[in-house]
Amino acid sequence: MDKVFLKKARGKMVIIILVILAGFLIRGRLDGLYERQQTREGEGEVNVYSEGDRVGRALAYAENVPDEHPTLGAFHKEHPEAEVLAACEEDLTNDGLKDLVVIFATTEDDEHVGTENLGRHKHIRLTVAIDSGDGVNYEFTEPIPAPVENQKIQFQNIDKKDEIEFVLQGQKDNKVGYGIFRVVEGETVNLFGEGMEDC
Repeated sequence: MDKVFLKKARGKMVIIILVILAGFLIRGRLDGLYERQQTREGEGEVNVYSEGDRVGRALAYAENVPDEHPTLGAFHKEHPEAEVLAACEEDLTNDGLKDLVVIFATTEDDEHVGTENLGRHKHIRLTVAIDSGDGVNYEFTEPIPAPVENQKIQFQNIDKKDEIEFVLQGQKDNKVGYGIFRVVEGETVNLFGEGMEDC
């Protein structure tokens, strides 16, 4: 009986020792893998952007048109009191003509202004100037709220057909948001977004 017990105890001890050794071997390999991964992540180029507060890959933001751009002149005639914050052009309506996305500050109250802010603040809005083709007449979409600060625009043909969408990013204080928009039948339509209502 004692011999059987010792054989079973020895067998269990051998199994326990083998499990402990396997654990050490696996741990050693995982530590080596982790160190190699850390070394690999340290390689390559890190971009620091002009704002100095973010790193990562370069993003293809649209450039602003110059102040003397004819469509921007038409916008100023339509909204003489507006302060232009960003203005970028692209063929958004798929008609071969460049349209202009304009983000501007205005003191004019509209239906998007809450009663507590009527007449008290500048409001940031977005409109699209749609080129009629004659280079003189433009149709403007109804202004919609836009982020208060750091507005950036990217043009992307997300569904790879027809109209080009644009992505609007921005922030208000420490809140960041974005929206994906398309111009449909003379209106700026928000297809998808996150955090825009806080910006």
